[in-house]
Amino acid sequence: MFGYVRPYKPELKVKEYEMFRAAYCGLCWSLKEKYGGIARYIINYDLTFLAMLLTESECQPEICRGRCPASPCRKKQYLKSGDAFEFAADCSVILTYWKLMDAARDGGFKEKLVSLPTAAALKGMYRKAEKAQPEFAAAAKRLLEELSELEKANSPSLDAAADKFAKILEAAAVGADNEADRRILSQLLYHLGRYIYIIDAIDDYDDDSKSGSYNPLIYRFETGGKKLTEEQREMLETTLRHSEGLISSAYELKNKNVYDPILSNIIYLGLDNISQMVFQGRGSELKYTNTIHKSRS
Repeated sequence: MFGYVRPYKPELKVKEYEMFRAAYCGLCWSLKEKYGGIARYIINYDLTFLAMLLTESECQPEICRGRCPASPCRKKQYLKSGDAFEFAADCSVILTYWKLMDAARDGGFKEKLVSLPTAAALKGMYRKAEKAQPEFAAAAKRLLEELSELEKANSPSLDAAADKFAKILEAAAVGADNEADRRILSQLLYHLGRYIYIIDAIDDYDDDSKSGSYNPLIYRFETGGKKLTEEQREMLETTLRHSEGLISSAYELKNKNVYDPILSNIIYLGLDNISQMVFQGRGSELKYTNTIHKSRS
C-alpha cells in the first residue's frame, strides 16, 4: 500500500495521537502474532485505518505493552482490538504479496531481482492469509491482474485504472460485522481506493515521466512527460475533493466506534492535508519518513 491515509497531527489531541500510535502498533503485533516477526515490516498507515474503521462500535480495545524492533529498549503501548486488526493483518499480507508478484511480472530487472525472492519468502504467509480471507484474496488477485492489463496497454483512462484499485479496497468491506455497515463501507472504501490511486499517480508523475513507467496521467492528458499545466492540476484537485466528499458522506452513515475522533480527523483533515503536500511536491516526506517509529525512538 501507499501510506497516504493518516491523520493531521496538529488537530489531534495528545490522547488521540497516542491512541493512533497504539493502534498502529496493534496492527504490527497482529502481524507478528499471526505471521511471524518478518511480517511486521509490511505495516502501513492505510491498513491501520482499515483496522480502526472495521472495529465494532461496542469494542473497547485492550491496552497492552511490548517491545518492538523500532523501540527495543523499553516497552510501548499497543492496542489489541480483536477481529478487525486480524482481518487488516490478513489484508496486509495479501496486498503485499500480489503487489510483489505484479512487480516481479511487469517490472524491470532490478524490480524483479528484489520482488521475486521477497514474494517467495511471503508465499507461506500468503497461503495462510488466503485461507483466512478467500473472498478478499480472490478479488485482489483478479483486480490487480485487470489493472496490470490496463497498464500494459498504456490506458489513457484514469477512471478505468482508478476503478480497479478502488474495487480492491471495496472488497475489504467483507470484514464488516453486519450487512448495514458492509454496504456503507463498500462505498467509503471504494472512494478511498480511488483517492489513493489518483493521489499516488500525481505523486509519482515526475518520476514515472523520467523512468518511462506507466502513469495514467501521462496518457490521459497526452503530456509526453511534460509538467502538468495549472488547468490539469485544478481538474485533479477537483476530482480528489469529490472523492473526499463521498468518503465523508459515507462515514456519516456509519455507526461510530472508539476510534471516531481519529477516523474523523483522517477523513475530514488528513486526506486534504495529504493532497496539499503532494501538490506542493512534498510526497517524499510521506513515503520515506515513518513518523510513528521516528517519534518513538
